[in-house]
Amino acid sequence: MSAATAGALVAGVLMLTGSLFYAVTAIGMMRARDAISRVNNLSPATGAGLPLIILGAVIHRLSHGDLTVLDGVKAALAIGASLVVSSVASNMLGRAAYRSQSVLDPRTLSNALEPYDELPSGAVEGPPDPEADDR
Repeated sequence: MSAATAGALVAGVLMLTGSLFYAVTAIGMMRARDAISRVNNLSPATGAGLPLIILGAVIHRLSHGDLTVLDGVKAALAIGASLVVSSVASNMLGRAAYRSQSVLDPRTLSNALEPYDELPSGAVEGPPDPEADDR
């Protein structure tokens, strides 16, 4: 097996795996019952799918000897930028969905962001109170 064939095989596996992340995300988004759950479902595609596809394209070009240093830098910047942009966008979409006060699926746990609602008693609210141990 030549280096070009091995590189093409590895690149194909990476790209198919990235595409699988997108397919699973699409199925999950169709099954999600509220906006906040849909926003959370985007994470696998944007966090793993896109970087795998870009990395597969880089390995494919590298195996054929077409990769330049500038292409490698572009790929690294694209992966970094996609991770930063997707995390900021998911945060903004989640906040907008929560602030819209749309009806949540009963299976979605609510969050106590002021001033919208409070957690029911007995729900986990955060780190334990250090003063509670002193009593």
